[in-house]
Amino acid sequence: MDGILLLNSIFEIFNNNYMPHGACYFWEPTTLWSNVVGDGVTAFSYYMIPGLLIYFVNKRKDIEVNALLVAFAIFIVACGTVHVMMIVNVWIPYYDISGMIKIIMALVSVGTVFMLWKSMPELLKIPSPAALQEANDEIKSLNENLEDKVKHRTQALEEMNSELESFSYSISHDLQIPVRAILGYSAMLEEDHIDQLEEEGIRKLQNISNSALKMNELIQGILEFSRLGRKDKTDSMIDMNLLFNESVNEIRAGETTQKEIELNMEELPSVYGDEAMMKQVVNNLLSNAVKYSINQEKIKIDVSAEVSENEITYFVKDYGIGFDEKYKHKMFDVFQRLHDENTVKGSGVGLAIVNRIIVKHFGRVDAHSNGNGTTIEFTLPKKKLLKPVE
Repeated sequence: MDGILLLNSIFEIFNNNYMPHGACYFWEPTTLWSNVVGDGVTAFSYYMIPGLLIYFVNKRKDIEVNALLVAFAIFIVACGTVHVMMIVNVWIPYYDISGMIKIIMALVSVGTVFMLWKSMPELLKIPSPAALQEANDEIKSLNENLEDKVKHRTQALEEMNSELESFSYSISHDLQIPVRAILGYSAMLEEDHIDQLEEEGIRKLQNISNSALKMNELIQGILEFSRLGRKDKTDSMIDMNLLFNESVNEIRAGETTQKEIELNMEELPSVYGDEAMMKQVVNNLLSNAVKYSINQEKIKIDVSAEVSENEITYFVKDYGIGFDEKYKHKMFDVFQRLHDENTVKGSGVGLAIVNRIIVKHFGRVDAHSNGNGTTIEFTLPKKKLLKPVE
């Protein structure tokens, strides 16, 4: 009740003996209501415009709310309020309040005009729709040209890689003939004339044979690496448990050091891939684990896997001599070895073949070492893919 009295007191201040605007219309319904409805619709529209602007800005997060936009909104609200007071004045002569609102609207209007004038240089820089369309067309044309260039260069690169692989394969294949001849003649010389050679001669002959064997191993590695680029893969569901067990049994059968090989393997998920290629991956990783465990009396290898939403990662861990992580980026390159020939024998092709096979399956390979052995991990997609995931 007190609130109503206070409100009445406030309005009483502005009360006067003026006639309401309706009297000027002689309370003639047509004139009165045409003005009231016109002012009402106009006020409603004015109030809706800032509301729609707020909605637009909320939906378009890329548009910055600046002072000019706020000034326009206040100006439009003030205009709407003037029309509301014109409706009120038809029945109640609050002309003083109406005048104050008009003064406020005038100040807001002047401020908005000033801000608009100040912003005019920037507004004039806004490109026209035709200029925007021209710029978009130019960007589209540049993108199309770029795509064509990328396509042609990719095709040229693929052709060069194919030619390089063919060349490597051809050269490696041809090199086998003289290497085999060296090995053959070395064996014949050792068999037929060993008794005619002194100790120094025997040592040199052995060096020739060892070098030829090393060369033959490198040639075989190049041939194998080149074949992978020329070979298409045939995907099927692969039982990785079976693959690891078969491979470790083959390695045990061929192990010349007579060391015990202990394979600790968790239950592994199956995966899509080319079984022959994946057998090659597993063989190379297990052989490496055995080869680099020269410091262990008993060779221990742990195999495990982790499954995520779209991928399966397999881990092969040994407890051998490990490697320096700062050279990790070289591990999967052809003929790159992180240990010298006297420490561990090898061609430097095995991990490069592993990497190439996994990449061919749209996967990736990584390696880790903490000074206590090495962990090689390779990740493959859970589902059969026809192209890499973007």
